[in-house]
Amino acid sequence: MKKLFQRIDRIRASGYAILKLDPSSPHYYLNGRRFPVHSIGKAELKCRVTLLVDGRQMDFTINDIL
Repeated sequence: MKKLFQRIDRIRASGYAILKLDPSSPHYYLNGRRFPVHSIGKAELKCRVTLLVDGRQMDFTINDIL
């Protein structure tokens, strides 16, 4: 849990997140790219992170973020 909270704090502090997606993900073409964070949900195991991808808001889980 401590690593999860550290990751969320790092994302909140920087305002950016790098995607780490599985090859089976429909958004795999975005893998490894850095995007600005629009919002972060409640800090929990499946925390929702909303990123601005090409001007559109897209939701990912904290597990999809480096």
